[in-house]
Amino acid sequence: MSKDNSSGLSGKALLDLYYHDVRSHLLEAAAAFDRFERAGLDPANEPRLQKLREIAAIVYDLQPNRAKRFLEALSYE
Repeated sequence: MSKDNSSGLSGKALLDLYYHDVRSHLLEAAAAFDRFERAGLDPANEPRLQKLREIAAIVYDLQPNRAKRFLEALSYE
């Protein structure tokens, strides 16, 4: 068990618990980006879309403290 896991659950138990919710949220985000693209939004001309792409990358990178970095990136809007 990771020392950063304050829930007391094993990694597998956490994955079992959150897998479907996370999958659903990621699908929702992917669908939103598809809608933006179909609507003709260009990230080069839309700073909010640039920011969304930037913070989306934080979600799946391999660096620690994703939630903190995600929120910090949003706070500099």
